[in-house]
Amino acid sequence: MSEQQLPWRDELDTLLGRLVDEELSETETARLNEILRTQPEANAQYHAYLDVHEDLETQFAVPDFGALDAVTKIVEPPQPSYTRPLLAMAALVVIGFFINALVQPPAAPVTGAPERAEARPIATIKGLSGSLVYTGDRGAVQNQLAVGDQLTGGTIEGMAPDAWFELQFADGSTVMISGFSMLTFSDDGQKKLRLKEGGFTANVMPQPKDKPMLVQTRTALFKVLGTRFSVDAELAAATLTVTEGTVRATKLSDNSSVDVPAQHRVTAAINRELVTEKVPDSVGSWRSRVELGRKQNQGEWFPAGAGQSARLGSVPYTIPDGRTIYTLAMKPSTGDHPPVVLQSGSQIRVRGRLETQHRVYFGVTLRHINGDFAGRFQVILPEEMFAARQPFDVTLNFDEYTLDPSLERWKDHLPISPVGLVVDAVWAHTLWDPCGLQVVSKEIITPAE
Repeated sequence: MSEQQLPWRDELDTLLGRLVDEELSETETARLNEILRTQPEANAQYHAYLDVHEDLETQFAVPDFGALDAVTKIVEPPQPSYTRPLLAMAALVVIGFFINALVQPPAAPVTGAPERAEARPIATIKGLSGSLVYTGDRGAVQNQLAVGDQLTGGTIEGMAPDAWFELQFADGSTVMISGFSMLTFSDDGQKKLRLKEGGFTANVMPQPKDKPMLVQTRTALFKVLGTRFSVDAELAAATLTVTEGTVRATKLSDNSSVDVPAQHRVTAAINRELVTEKVPDSVGSWRSRVELGRKQNQGEWFPAGAGQSARLGSVPYTIPDGRTIYTLAMKPSTGDHPPVVLQSGSQIRVRGRLETQHRVYFGVTLRHINGDFAGRFQVILPEEMFAARQPFDVTLNFDEYTLDPSLERWKDHLPISPVGLVVDAVWAHTLWDPCGLQVVSKEIITPAE
């Protein structure tokens, strides 16, 4: 290794550290992309660093998923947190030596399970749209669901950005997922939910004090007696936002707990204390961070290199009639970021490319301030606007977006315009043909900008 190589390597280490901490400025982002374009060896280091960081987050965040009953009565006081220095030390060691043995061996399968009684319905579908898969009692898989269907418990999975699903329990409590989400639900006298990924909102009727609703993610347990709230789950963090009432939040890695009141939120993550904060004021502008990898980006991620910036590619999903949609999405208001609210005159700028010429659907999934689903709005641009293998740069007006036709039956219950609503996801897709859609950046711009 020559002495002339050391400066860019040292600078790359510093930039990658700021990247994973989400502290990279625009100037530093440009410098990172320049290094990746001009130094072929830098791409391997970039890839390895992000992979190791993600593996570390997974290893330090994933708790023992024992029966939820075992953690129903967690009331222990917060314990001292040593996680930040431990995580930093572990990251240095692992990144330094690129240790790959990070994945724990799978648990041995359970055998000899006793026979169960016939399952009874516990909830009813109140609304749905888009591509959904339901895995019910004894592993039966179903993708043909309808409003009014009664479910016995199981797992509902949103397979695409346009997925929406609302479920009502017998006592009137409702839960709802949208986009790429996976939620397991049960009710044997106590409602228990596990959010593996994505986000959901809930409006919970008063529950018995000794049997609160329990919501578990990889990093947290939330105990609910009756309130309105939402949860966003990432690989190594979960953010709870409470609209009404109070929710008890427990971080599983150290059993620290806190009560989260209305209009407050808390994030359970290995590298931060469990501290409530007031929900921040909404913002009108937002810019994507594709260089962060898979975090908050839904699609096939490509790192920067070979003269190109980092980009997000569309992924296929097949609908029940056998046809395929190629889609990608980004989540502006996920986790502990301020909610992004559209203003009249707001625009979105999208930069990317297609391998083959094709018309493109650009859309946005929205929710109300309280977390309730508020619809999907879209605009369609003709194929003449997109030359094959050439970059495109389009600016779209949200005032011109219209309600997704698949939600036509719900139009009387949904807003007629996206203005004033929270942006849950911004997405783009092509229909039926693999056109190689890739996006480099998306940016929501306010009228003032």
